[in-house]
Amino acid sequence: MLWVEDPQEEAMSDNNDLNTFAKNQLKYRAEFYNSDHFLTHAIDSIEKIASLISASLLDGGKLMFCGNGGSAAESQHMAAEYCATLDHNKPREGYRAIALTTDTSFMSAWSNDFGFGGIFERQISVLGEEGDILVCYSTSGNSENILRAAKLASSKNIDVIAFTGGNGGKLSPLANISFRSPSKETPVIQEHHTVVGHLICSCVEKIMEKN
Repeated sequence: MLWVEDPQEEAMSDNNDLNTFAKNQLKYRAEFYNSDHFLTHAIDSIEKIASLISASLLDGGKLMFCGNGGSAAESQHMAAEYCATLDHNKPREGYRAIALTTDTSFMSAWSNDFGFGGIFERQISVLGEEGDILVCYSTSGNSENILRAAKLASSKNIDVIAFTGGNGGKLSPLANISFRSPSKETPVIQEHHTVVGHLICSCVEKIMEKN
């Protein structure tokens, strides 16, 4: 696994030089994208995930996305890309996709009465069907409500795709396929998830065009 040293501490020793700090941060991120390890792992994950998603959609399945915090926002972001279109200059038919992070009435009711750990698990038990796909975002790979959702999905023959970082945590072994960012920094992991997520959606569109 490739680790790239974060230049943040050194850069921030000079608080007045924000230009240098920003440049160092961009160089730090570029090192990931240009590394053979990242490219090899990312391309392999992209191909496998795009194929799995396309097969589900072609068979009438739907995509369900879940995550917490920034990963909740990413869930909504990616669900929108599939349901709407990735590029408005290239309109196409929508794909069945929902984010399990948007119903605040349900989430507040369920977490108030039964605890936050089951907010995604409950929705999957009601909405999830065999042949669907659950896409789980967790930078640590250890979020309780994500792990519970992944376990239930597997029991219902719903394939699980995991987007994680670092060592993948407890989530990676529960997933059919994983993309694991090599970074240990939460913001960088989230950025990788967005870039790879867009590429996967683009590949799905290409596959669906041929079918």
